[in-house]
Amino acid sequence: MKKAFMDVSKILENNLFKIEEKKYRGYRVSHFCVDYRSEKLIRKIRGEYFTITFDYVSLHEKAKSIKKELIKILRILFKDLKTNDPLIIGLGNSSILCDSLGVNTTKKVMATNHFTDFLNMPKVALFNPEVTEKTGISSYSLIEMVVKKLKPSMIIMIDSLATNNEEYLNNCIEINNTGIIPGSAIKDNKKIDKNTFNIPVIAIGVPLVLEIKKKMYTTPHVGEIIDTTSNIISEALNDLFF
Repeated sequence: MKKAFMDVSKILENNLFKIEEKKYRGYRVSHFCVDYRSEKLIRKIRGEYFTITFDYVSLHEKAKSIKKELIKILRILFKDLKTNDPLIIGLGNSSILCDSLGVNTTKKVMATNHFTDFLNMPKVALFNPEVTEKTGISSYSLIEMVVKKLKPSMIIMIDSLATNNEEYLNNCIEINNTGIIPGSAIKDNKKIDKNTFNIPVIAIGVPLVLEIKKKMYTTPHVGEIIDTTSNIISEALNDLFF
């Protein structure tokens, strides 16, 4: 589990880094760009950040529209990238509900890396490294081994997020091209970004835990949120690649 990529409320207060914000009935889509001048000011890594923010009702009633927005965002981030053999990684602990978004999403994505070359489609590989407490090996080390073996053209990482802003709990999908630190909530691993393995990294997350004074809280319907958001993310990825 990772801290939320962006504290959107602070960014909106500055209003310096917002490129675009579109509002629809029940949800909104925001795009932020952190450049070399602003990365130290707001302590966020240089790159592109997107958020799709919604209310509880819209998550269900507007799921198809939210999926379309996610596809648009990923197409922007995929521009000029090789997408022929991506590695999609589901981070988190499958035994803890609020930390299982990554694994629940990869279960619904089509794997094609094992198919022979005569099929004209991307060779998508899926990997769930779980957590150190289960494997005895850090997520970073496991991912490093898989990347060295498969040599993917890009990495897409999906994870549950922790936020200290109640407004975004269960109500947001965040996407960036700046990377992610597996297990960063417990300071367990190294950062994985475009410089780590010299390939692009896209991160997708949903804030599913509220962090207050170093304590974590979730909601009774988090399982429902995970089911719906994992459907949205997995269907968007399947539509993009296939």
